[in-house]
Amino acid sequence: HDNRYYKRNNKWYPSITSILQMMNKGDHYETWLKKVGFNADWLVKKAGDDGNIVHGLAEKYLAGEEIHFLYPDGNMRYSHSVWQMFLNFVEFWELYKPTLIETEVHLFSDELEVAGTCDLIVEIDGELWLLDLKTSNHMHLIYEVQTAVYGKCYEECYGKKIKNYGVLWLKSSKRKLS
Repeated sequence: HDNRYYKRNNKWYPSITSILQMMNKGDHYETWLKKVGFNADWLVKKAGDDGNIVHGLAEKYLAGEEIHFLYPDGNMRYSHSVWQMFLNFVEFWELYKPTLIETEVHLFSDELEVAGTCDLIVEIDGELWLLDLKTSNHMHLIYEVQTAVYGKCYEECYGKKIKNYGVLWLKSSKRKLS
């Protein structure tokens, strides 16, 4: 699990995600843990690794880098599930055509004494959005809490209030903003 800390003004703040991991993730997660038993640690690590790869691909895409599914010899660079989640991100980006304001922005709250890294701050139709990319099998309530805390941190750091929050669930077949 995430035990990261961020240093700010000679003070260490825990990451928002490490704090939120202590919250209940809901019935789906508890049922899944019981079902997979001893394999849970390995599966959670693999899911985290896949999520990191997808985030990295999204960053490369936003930086304008060329990304290939196959190596020159024809072997796959990425698993099908990772590639599909990345394609879901690209589909979302092409559909909504957001203007990128920030990516992987480090945020702090001296009031809440927490810190974290927000995936995306974008502008869509003239409105500021805070977006978090998720590659989990299910949506969890903690995602809404996480984006709200990021919004508080963003306001403290940049003096701009975020009114629109979104979790871009890349395993979903639907990529709509609500």
